[in-house]
Amino acid sequence: MVKKSLKFFIISLLFITCNQSEPAAQSIEIREPEEILVEIMESYQNFSKDPDKSVEIIWNNAHKDNKEVTGPIDRFKLMITSEPYNSIIDLTDYSYEIIQEDGETIHYEIKILNNKNEYFIVTWVFVFDECELSGGMCWQTIGVSAPMSVSYTHLT
Repeated sequence: MVKKSLKFFIISLLFITCNQSEPAAQSIEIREPEEILVEIMESYQNFSKDPDKSVEIIWNNAHKDNKEVTGPIDRFKLMITSEPYNSIIDLTDYSYEIIQEDGETIHYEIKILNNKNEYFIVTWVFVFDECELSGGMCWQTIGVSAPMSVSYTHLT
């Protein structure tokens, strides 16, 4: 009887083991650069509400080469809260358009109205490369121009 029970147990175990499906491969959703740009601009728009969160969002979407030049994060925070980059903190409104694009990079021209009713233009460049956080591929900030002050007539 013990032999039969053991045989039944082993067969049952094999049956269960063989019929279990492989776990589904986790798919990593690739976010579009426009979605990331909007998230970054919203971080600038709401900067004073939670500066650390805003800096973290902007920093986490930066390419490793960008981080190498602007980091570590404390130095990065100091940079974006100093001239000329602080002119877009707590921005009031913005619009953007793609000015250059290929398979691996996208350049956006962003028109920004800051909280002092001054207008600025910034060029924001994303690159599609290996992502530090997910290990897959993702769009990341590779470069940002200094905000350039412009008159309203140049924006129309």
